[in-house]
Amino acid sequence: MSKLKSTVFLIVLLSLGAVASNETFAQGKDPRSAVQGFFSLLKTQKYSELYDALPAELQKQTTRERMTASLKRLDSFIGIERMEIGRVQQRGDFAVVNTTIYGSLKKPMNFNGEEIKEGRTSVQQYLLKEGGKWKVVSADNRSQEFFLARNPDFKKQFQLTPPQFAFKQQGQWKPMGQPPQLPR
Repeated sequence: MSKLKSTVFLIVLLSLGAVASNETFAQGKDPRSAVQGFFSLLKTQKYSELYDALPAELQKQTTRERMTASLKRLDSFIGIERMEIGRVQQRGDFAVVNTTIYGSLKKPMNFNGEEIKEGRTSVQQYLLKEGGKWKVVSADNRSQEFFLARNPDFKKQFQLTPPQFAFKQQGQWKPMGQPPQLPR
């Protein structure tokens, strides 16, 4: 189960953490379109462009090369297929967008005697407006903690929910527990 949780968590990691490029942001005038632009760049593997649009504080936390290498490594395990956008909460220069991201494992895994090929995660994307552009700041648990520590009122302004993970087994989505924490 630990390997499966790690794999599903990779979908989550891919679903978070960066934002669309400046060209995409020209179209992303609101949180919903910013998240759609992010997903488009992620799906087309334009990882360097994702880094270019990270909030300044998060760019200080990692290098372009490190983020790009990490996303390429994750892409060798998971194929991101589609994303659904749900509720959008916006207050001033902050927003939370509910998303559900679907992906498939490039190498299926065996779990309880059955081959697992598909996973999904329902996760909230945290956004802030920086330089007049919406930026997704929820790269991983560490990035979320970093952001929330610097913006303590954020938690009070929004209804926040933890990620929910599921995998498809016998044609049905089965819930899964929380993913393991990323190494610090």
